[in-house]
Amino acid sequence: MTYFSAPGIIEKTMDIDYIQKVVCEYFHISVKDIQNPTRKHEILRPRQISMYFAKNIIKSSLSTIGYRIGNKDHATVLHACKIVNNLIETDKQFRAQIEEIERRIKA
Repeated sequence: MTYFSAPGIIEKTMDIDYIQKVVCEYFHISVKDIQNPTRKHEILRPRQISMYFAKNIIKSSLSTIGYRIGNKDHATVLHACKIVNNLIETDKQFRAQIEEIERRIKA
């Protein structure tokens, strides 16, 4: 994460590394875990959530997100974002998790 300051103002900007860190802290896993190619559910879901936030909060390109989060291609990132969006719409508990993680990212 980088900080920019103007006289009397400090503004933080987010990057993919920061989003991964916050998501991993929430799920009690390491950043290395989501960058590994495993498909275990306890790793896969945080990876998808990281991709979702990277796309929706910091507006990174799909290729950049894929490269930075596990060296995935843009189609994998797009699929991950669709999965997360569908779960947000259909699973109240999952939606609550996403809202909490987003609060932590933006804090």
